[in-house]
Amino acid sequence: MKAAGITPVILDAGDLLFSTKKLNAANKNSEAYRAQAIIEGYQKIGCDAINVGHYEVLNGLSFINSLSAKTDIPFISSNLKYPETNELIFKPYAILDRGGMKIGIVGATDLLPDTCLSITAEDFIESCNRYAAQIEDDVDIVVALINASRGSQSGLVEKMPDVDFIITSGSTNMSRSNSPQKNNGPYLYSCGKQGKYLLSLTVDLKEKNTPFVDVSAEEKNIKSINKRFDKLQKKNPDKSLESIYENQENVLNLIKKYREDLKESEAVIASAVNTVKFQTVPLNKKVQDDEDILAFVNSSVQTCNALGPKKTAKPESYQKKHKKKHGSHEGHSH
Repeated sequence: MKAAGITPVILDAGDLLFSTKKLNAANKNSEAYRAQAIIEGYQKIGCDAINVGHYEVLNGLSFINSLSAKTDIPFISSNLKYPETNELIFKPYAILDRGGMKIGIVGATDLLPDTCLSITAEDFIESCNRYAAQIEDDVDIVVALINASRGSQSGLVEKMPDVDFIITSGSTNMSRSNSPQKNNGPYLYSCGKQGKYLLSLTVDLKEKNTPFVDVSAEEKNIKSINKRFDKLQKKNPDKSLESIYENQENVLNLIKKYREDLKESEAVIASAVNTVKFQTVPLNKKVQDDEDILAFVNSSVQTCNALGPKKTAKPESYQKKHKKKHGSHEGHSH
C-alpha cells in the first residue's frame, strides 16, 4: 500500500503480545522476547496505536511500561488506572492526521487479569464514551479499539453511539463483508482469531456529521446478482433473459427479484455521501513478503524457539517400542 502512495492507518485492538495466558519459569524468557520482537516489528511497519488489552498486561505493569518506553507507537487505554491514585496509566486516546482527515483513536479493555493487582479497570464503555465525546469536535472520525469477551461485545453499537467505528479483539468472532451492520453506524468489526486475517477499512469522508454508509455488502450483492445473470444468459447470449425463460414462470419471478435487488443496492451506493468499504485479507502464502520484514520475523522466531522450553527426549523404552512398531527411519530424507 505504501509503495502505491497510500499511507494507511494501522491499529491493533489488543491481545497482541503473548502466545499463552500462562506465563511461567519455563516460557517467560521466550514470551518476553516474543513480545519485544512484535513491538519492534510493528515499529518497522508503522503501527499507529495499540490498545492495551488482556495479553498486554499479563507480564505485569513494569514490563508493558518498558516496552512502551522503547517505541514510538502509542499504547492507549481510557480505563486502566493506578489503584493508589486513580490516574490513567496510559494516554486514553491518540489523534492522527492522515489523508486530510483527523482520526481520534480511543482504547479500552474489559479483560483485566484477576491476578493483576497493580492495575484497576474503570467501566470500559463509560470511559470510551467519555473520551469520545471529549475529542469528537476536534476530529473527523472517532474509532474505538475494544478488547472484550464476546459477551461484553454484545450491544456495543447501541451503547457507544458517539463513535464511528468499533474494532474489537478478545473473541474468535470475525466480521465479513456481509455481516449485518446498524444503519448509519457505528460500524463494528471483529478481528477473529490469532491474526490470521487483516481487516481493512477504506473510508471516504466528504461531509462531516453525515452518516457513513458501508457499501461493502451492496457491492458484494451486485457482483453476486450479475454472476447469476451471466449464468442464466449462457443458455442463449443473443436473447433477453425474459425471452429465454418466457415459459418458466418460477425463473421469471427469480429474475424480477434479482433486478429489484440490483436496483436497490445500486441506489444505496449512489445516494451514499460518506462511504466505507470493508474487506478481510487472509494472511496466507499469496501475500507477497517484504524481504527485510521476513528476515526479521525468521530471526525472531529462531531466537524465540531457542529461549523456549526444551523438549525432553523420549525414554529409551519408548524409543525401542516405537522402532519395533514402525521400523527404522535411518537413511530417509524428510
